[in-house]
Amino acid sequence: MIPDRWTARAVLTGLLALALPVTAGTAMADTRDDAPGHNAVAVINHDGDANDNTSSVTNTASHHNSTTVSNDDADANSTTVGNDQPSHNTATVSNEDGGHNHTAVSNDDAQSNNLAVSNVDSNANDTTVVNDDAADNTVVASNTGADHNDTAVHNNNADSTTAVVSNLASDDNNTAVINDETTASTTVVSNNASSDNDITVDNTGTSGTTTVVAANGSHHNTTVVSNVGEGNTTVVNNEG
Repeated sequence: MIPDRWTARAVLTGLLALALPVTAGTAMADTRDDAPGHNAVAVINHDGDANDNTSSVTNTASHHNSTTVSNDDADANSTTVGNDQPSHNTATVSNEDGGHNHTAVSNDDAQSNNLAVSNVDSNANDTTVVNDDAADNTVVASNTGADHNDTAVHNNNADSTTAVVSNLASDDNNTAVINDETTASTTVVSNNASSDNDITVDNTGTSGTTTVVAANGSHHNTTVVSNVGEGNTTVVNNEG
C-alpha cells in the first residue's frame, strides 16, 4: 500500500492551484504499486485564475480509490482519469460556472466503479467515458443550465452497466451512448425543459438491455435508438 505521505502529496498537488499566482498549470497523480489502494486524490481549480489547467489521475491495478476533480468558475481545463484493472473506485468531476472543459474517464478491465460528471451553468464542455471489458459500472452525467455540451459513453464488452445522462434546462446538447457486446445494461437519457438536443443510443450485439429516453417540456429533440440483439427494451417518451 502507498504510504500516507504519498496520498497527502497527491491532495496537496491539486490544492496548490489555489495558492499559486498562475493561470495555467498541471496537476498529476499516479497510483502505481504492486497492490495499491484506498487512496484519496483531490484536484481543485477554483475562481477565475484557475484556467487552462491539466489534471491527470491514473489508478493502475488499484482498488477502493476516491478521485475528485472540481473546476469552479474555471475555464478551458482538461481532466483525465484512468482506471486500469481496478475495482470499487469512485471518480467525481464537477464543472460549475466553467466553460470549454474536457473530461475523459477510462475504465479498462475495471469492475464496480462509480463515476459522476456534473456540469452546472457550464457551456461547451466535452465528457467522454469509456468502459472496456468492465462490469457493474455506473456512469452519471448531469447538465444543469448548461448548453452545447457533448457527452459520450462507450461500453465495450461491459455487462450490468448503468449509464444516466440528464439535461435539465440545457439546450443544444449531444448525447451518445454506445453499448457494444453488452449484457443487462441500462441506459437512461432525460431531457427536462431542454430543446434541440440529439440523442443516439446504439446497442450492438447486446441482450437484455433497457433504454429509456424521456423529454418533458422539450422541443426539437432528435432520438435514435438502434438495437442489434435479443431481449432489448426501448422506451421513448416526448412530452412537449
